[in-house]
Amino acid sequence: MDRNEIERLIYGEPEQQRRFTQDFPILPDVWLEFAKNPNQRMGLLLTPHSRTHAAALAKALRKRLEQEQAPIEEYRSAHPRKITGNERPRILFNEAVVFVDFTFEEVIRVAIPLTDWWSISVAKLAADVKSISEFVAKMRDSSLAKQMNADPRLLSKMIKIVGAIEFNRDERPVDAMPESAREVKDEQPSKAEATAFEALLVGLTKPYEDRGLLYSISRNREAKTSVWRSRMAVKADAAARLFQVDTSGIRWAVLDTGVDATHPAFFRRIDEEVVKEEKDEHGRPEFASRIVRTYDFLRVKDLLDPKTDIVVEGTYAAQFEEKELKDLKTELQRNLDSDRPIDWSLLEPFLRIPHVKNIYEQYRDGTTDSEGNRKGGITDSHGTHVAGIIAANWPDAKRETSLGKELHGICPDLELYDLRVLGPGADEFTVIAALQFVRHLNAHKDLMAIHGVNLSMAVTHDVANYACGRTPVCEECERVVANGVVVVTAAGNRGFNRLASPEDGAMGDYRYISITDPGNAENVITVGSTHRFMPHNYGVSYFSSRGPTGDGRTKPDLVAPGERIDSCALNNDFDTMDGTSMAAPHVSGAAALLIARHRELIGHSRRVKEILCKSATDLGREPRFQGAGMLDVLRALQSV
Repeated sequence: MDRNEIERLIYGEPEQQRRFTQDFPILPDVWLEFAKNPNQRMGLLLTPHSRTHAAALAKALRKRLEQEQAPIEEYRSAHPRKITGNERPRILFNEAVVFVDFTFEEVIRVAIPLTDWWSISVAKLAADVKSISEFVAKMRDSSLAKQMNADPRLLSKMIKIVGAIEFNRDERPVDAMPESAREVKDEQPSKAEATAFEALLVGLTKPYEDRGLLYSISRNREAKTSVWRSRMAVKADAAARLFQVDTSGIRWAVLDTGVDATHPAFFRRIDEEVVKEEKDEHGRPEFASRIVRTYDFLRVKDLLDPKTDIVVEGTYAAQFEEKELKDLKTELQRNLDSDRPIDWSLLEPFLRIPHVKNIYEQYRDGTTDSEGNRKGGITDSHGTHVAGIIAANWPDAKRETSLGKELHGICPDLELYDLRVLGPGADEFTVIAALQFVRHLNAHKDLMAIHGVNLSMAVTHDVANYACGRTPVCEECERVVANGVVVVTAAGNRGFNRLASPEDGAMGDYRYISITDPGNAENVITVGSTHRFMPHNYGVSYFSSRGPTGDGRTKPDLVAPGERIDSCALNNDFDTMDGTSMAAPHVSGAAALLIARHRELIGHSRRVKEILCKSATDLGREPRFQGAGMLDVLRALQSV
């Protein structure tokens, strides 16, 4: 079954007055993906109802999964299929959402019955029936449905969608379905669809609570990097000479592919002398770097899974005494098994990579298996490149590389946190978890530990599934901003649509309303791209995503250099990259300088955004292209 067929089932016929939204708690992108890959175990994000929280929802899901396990196995025996993806279902939670790896039948039997929609519209209709056949008959009977305060059209549509996908899961050709089952114009489910639906729901157990705990089900979207003489262009060099800003105590988090903390551009220097070694909080030796902490959030799902053994090797927890480590694991297991909110202090030692030379280098380089294939490690320079734009201080780059010049970031003495969220397995859940961890670090310090966050990434926004700026990752960014942290994000590189098969010689077309998440969040600073040193001549980069947002707000907020930007790379080298990923860290560095110069701005993230936007230089382009204009560091510092 193709995407167009399911879309017609959800929204109606294109030639008719079709719907643009739908009323199920399971969002359209989930139906569409299951139609495309019906036997794939899919990663989903479940948003809890406002009356409960993620931990309680996770507990309820685990209980239902246990209740439904026998009927599901019986169903799979009668309908043998090859399930692809993870071997078993996983149910994990962070502070805001629950992540699950579910098959189609697990979504229908385990998750959806926990929604208000099910308890109000479906459960009442299903009451006192002797068989699932009578249940379906009642759903298809308009008069009975109305008597029981249910929407017969919506219920019929659900049977039709679920039945059509379920019929397709047996990998039978579409021609094998009776003509009536393939007729999408008929609002009533066909016999084939109703039969498939009935078979899927036989023996369904009743949720242990009548009220819904689950609000919505959406895909766990993939998070990607947003890759495609900039310091002078934004006047950071002039600002440094004029103000000589002391950035001590100001720290920025880089959520990316990982930053090489051993790169010479991030050496800690005192009076221009390189510091070789320093001590951690327990007095243990570590190499000196302005990357003060490294956390690997690509392992967070395994840590949040009660059924997965915790990997200690290579983490900060490996340095603990045996009893201390055992007690920590026991407490973490107890926390995950309960319905208490997640305790990040228990996870922190297992996420943190110590800056001990041999341990860290193994983390950075990864390992090789018996066949010589590389496993783990930082394989992409993107995060190191972004961090270099913010805070590189590499006077020896001219001598040590072919760059031919020194390499300095916008804020050369700034300290950074490295939170690895992009790479194999990167997704929305991982990014949200890292943002929640930032809030945790700040909540447990007298002074803020992290003052800003850089998100040079893109999560594609599907307008049919969410209100613009209200996706889970956007909502989490708003919470971080509300806690006083400046959040800077790339606008995305979707401003130009390159066609695979161009007609009439045209290679593609420019696109409005192409901002990616989390750039659609209202209070983050969304950054587009311009030329690295001739922004007035060249204007906004052709690839830079353009606004307005889908709900009519002006984005991006401003632009910064993002074309052919030289910065740090792996193996103590440099690289040249393009993209709004490179533009965003220019603004992060500027925000850090502004806060360091005017310390009263600490914790006033919205004020920082206002200053940067009001002091920007107008390039004479459309606000939907340039936002407020080109970043001007010098004017921003002078304006306060």
